[in-house]
Amino acid sequence: MKLLSFLLKTLLVVALFAYLIVRASNGSVFKELKLHDISFKLIFAGFIFNLIATSVTIVRWRALVQALDAPFSLSDALRIGFIGFMFNLSPVGIAGGDAVKVFLLTQKTKTPFDKATASVIMDRVVGLYVMFILGLIAVLFTDFHHRSEPLARFATNGLIALALAATVFLALVLTPSSSQSWRIKFAQGLPLIGGFMHKLANATMSYQKRKKALVYSFAATFIVHLCFAVSLFLIARGLFHKSPSLVDHIILYCSGNVGSIIPLSAGPLEYFLDELYPLFPVVNGESFQHGYGMAIGVAYRLATIGVALVGVFYYIFSLNEVKNALHSKNPTSKDWS
Repeated sequence: MKLLSFLLKTLLVVALFAYLIVRASNGSVFKELKLHDISFKLIFAGFIFNLIATSVTIVRWRALVQALDAPFSLSDALRIGFIGFMFNLSPVGIAGGDAVKVFLLTQKTKTPFDKATASVIMDRVVGLYVMFILGLIAVLFTDFHHRSEPLARFATNGLIALALAATVFLALVLTPSSSQSWRIKFAQGLPLIGGFMHKLANATMSYQKRKKALVYSFAATFIVHLCFAVSLFLIARGLFHKSPSLVDHIILYCSGNVGSIIPLSAGPLEYFLDELYPLFPVVNGESFQHGYGMAIGVAYRLATIGVALVGVFYYIFSLNEVKNALHSKNPTSKDWS
């Protein structure tokens, strides 16, 4: 079953890229994209911003782990975080990277499984929530929300809906109330996994008393997504010497990365960028046509893979530990009861 899932996801990614390449070949993107005109300095700067953003996400996760009174050194956080990031780019997608982080955290620091899982869930939710809010701010700051194109309406309404959904989730988790017990009882009453969900709900809602860590996490996450947007902007300028504005790239990055919710390692971001770029003016009212977004998205993906090589380095020197974690009996029956 795992092999079939792997093959299906891989085929889907290959099909998406094949579609984008064929469509780009019918346009002018390959004629304009000339090797001697590419600014590798700007592209390298984009890589550096990508590396900074990824590193800050790992430091943010460390703060969320420590907020649960779990010991977690910076060196261990960077090692486990970059290994998890490397697994994010595998065909198992983001869920695989998060699972690796949970298992390695429990193995290395003896952090209880429920607390490790709670830290990863909160880290993921904070990251997505701030991305939705930042994208929504940029959409409302510009006239993008007035655009009549179906994709523009979809992007705007999608950001609004996702921001509201994330707000509701955070409110349920982080808002203390006299009726808090119903949330615990609901989690405990779930069939088969009620015992673990009870522990997980308690661990997650303990962030209600960790306001300093939460404020730090939200502030750091705004920096993270701004750096990722700047990375995309610099790569676009490096390839074509022109691009939509930096504010437009915040919208492009946040809207395009909605596809990252889909558990695929590649494909959705490049596809959405290729669809979104034609909606934004570049110079004299003209816009990038289809194919440009694919080229920029692929270059951005290569920068991300370059950052993931740090994880490969850590993985090689921690191979036995990773194997033991992935083949361990976690979560045990005790964890789930």
